[in-house]
Amino acid sequence: MVRSDILLAGAILLSAIIVGGAILIRPSDFDRCLAVISAEIYRRDQTATLDPREVEAQAARICSGGEPK
Repeated sequence: MVRSDILLAGAILLSAIIVGGAILIRPSDFDRCLAVISAEIYRRDQTATLDPREVEAQAARICSGGEPK
């Protein structure tokens, strides 16, 4: 009886950890926006030498509403 209770509690705990991890690693809307805007900046400026940090910073400003799209 005690062993089955421990196994049940362990299974419930493991399930909770898996669900919690899936929620935490799920991309947010901001992450998706950042990826789309970064790709668009790279696509538009193919001839320019772009610093990836500048592209990411610009995309973050656009996604956070700091600059008009």
